[in-house]
Amino acid sequence: MHIVAHRGAEDLHLENTMAAFHAASPADAFELDIHASADNHAIVIHDRTAARVAAPHSPHRDTPVARLSAAQIKDITLIDGSPVPTLEEVLLQTDLPIQVEIKSAGAVPAAAALLQKYPSHLERLLFISFIDAALVEIVDRLPNARVGILRDASMDDLSIIDYLGAERVGAVLPSWKALNLATIADLQTKGIKVGCWTIRDENAFGIAQQAGVDYATVSDPTRFLAPSPTEKLRW
Repeated sequence: MHIVAHRGAEDLHLENTMAAFHAASPADAFELDIHASADNHAIVIHDRTAARVAAPHSPHRDTPVARLSAAQIKDITLIDGSPVPTLEEVLLQTDLPIQVEIKSAGAVPAAAALLQKYPSHLERLLFISFIDAALVEIVDRLPNARVGILRDASMDDLSIIDYLGAERVGAVLPSWKALNLATIADLQTKGIKVGCWTIRDENAFGIAQQAGVDYATVSDPTRFLAPSPTEKLRW
């Protein structure tokens, strides 16, 4: 089972920061979230504004990132004193494979433009989303992209696989609470890997291990460890 560090090592550093991403090892990969700026840059942040993670007196903390330029977003100071990173910065300053969660449909053109600029990084990335239309669009824009299908309460509705084509699907990623052994076995028989999110305690980690998932997304990659498969992680 491969370990994926959620928003970097979010229990050790502020989520979605360069410090969190650099601390993601010994995980096999890390996950991050993207929105798009007003001038079409892929911005690494979970919420539509920085209010939850920004310093109290930071400029632009309550303004949607979609309304700000990349330069304005760089004026935001996070709680830990760092700036909001761009996806470009993360690609160029890290080496691990990455799950890139598309939080808004507007982030697709920004991400696609970036990967057209840096095509050699595409194989490192698995684009994941709860928004099926965003997964379709990223594949339309980047034909060699691999995608992961996020689900919350159930693994029942996976019709998007037939629409995308199974060869494009790197993983199905339900909440650990929604893991279904029959569905996992069926997907793995078809060559589709299964992951789950987000592991924050030993009970959830045990359930993921017993279910036989391929990936477990965890809040602390130094706390939740499992023997990684011998082969290198490839989405």
